[in-house]
Amino acid sequence: MKTNNPKILKGSLVILLFFTIITCSFNIQVKAEGVMWTLGTSGSGSSPYIMGGVLSDVANKHLDGLKIFPQVTEGFEANIGLIAKQTIPIAEASNNVVIKGYAKYPDICGLFNMLMSPIHILVKAQDNFKSVEDLRGKKINIGAPGQSTRGIATAMLEAYGLKSGDYEVSSLNTGEAADALKDEQIDAAVIIANMPMPNIASVAVTKDIDLLPLEGPNADKFNEAMGFIMAHSSIPAGTYKGVNKTVKTLSFPIMIIAHKDLDADLVYQFTKSVWDNLDELKAAHNGFGSLELDESAIRGWGNVPIHPGAEKYFKEVGVIK
Repeated sequence: MKTNNPKILKGSLVILLFFTIITCSFNIQVKAEGVMWTLGTSGSGSSPYIMGGVLSDVANKHLDGLKIFPQVTEGFEANIGLIAKQTIPIAEASNNVVIKGYAKYPDICGLFNMLMSPIHILVKAQDNFKSVEDLRGKKINIGAPGQSTRGIATAMLEAYGLKSGDYEVSSLNTGEAADALKDEQIDAAVIIANMPMPNIASVAVTKDIDLLPLEGPNADKFNEAMGFIMAHSSIPAGTYKGVNKTVKTLSFPIMIIAHKDLDADLVYQFTKSVWDNLDELKAAHNGFGSLELDESAIRGWGNVPIHPGAEKYFKEVGVIK
């Protein structure tokens, strides 16, 4: 119905002006706050979600004009698609998932490794084993049938010259392995887990334990057999009670990934905010304890390229020559 009532028209103009002012104010506020990025993680309460929150908190303290917020997702494989479709700007994913996803989505890039899932070779301190070769003839838990640990452990032992028949196989799952070692049912256990692994930490309270290193030519041979998808890393001294030395090992990285077209300047700022404050990150959560500002920060990715913004940072600090 058409109206020429001046009071109604005046009221409408006032309402329109009010909403225009509110809208403009909101737009200015958004611009003043800068850019907000969501970090795709995994399920609510999961380790990737928790660690993503810690990393975001540390980064946000040192970012100006960019803020990072962890976001619950359906997991690492889902994150690949979210990045490829540019639904979210950055996400977490394990390196093996990224390498597989890159074959389908070649626009994916790596920024850096945010976490390491190191290989723990758990033994009893009383046995005084010094290297993997010392496990010849011993009972070794290599994981339950169907666990990815089983194939990895078998390849590792072969690289060190221990083939089928050179050791007795135990097939317990990861959660059972540490307790079996405590009860002296096995001599060693191969466990792949974020640090500190709760089962190992629990056993270390009542049993003197040790961890064997993975380093040198045999470790390189093992990594080659796995397609170079592992990164050299370490388990810091004191991670587990009684293990007062830094243990060199190989780890499966959890990466931060992005689409290749994500703003390079912002990627640079984000990368810098994390790695320039590595000590703060480690202090915030001991799960970041194995991170080092060296080649391990950007290795284990197969053919997946590094994002130009991250590449700029790692060149500045000398990691990339």
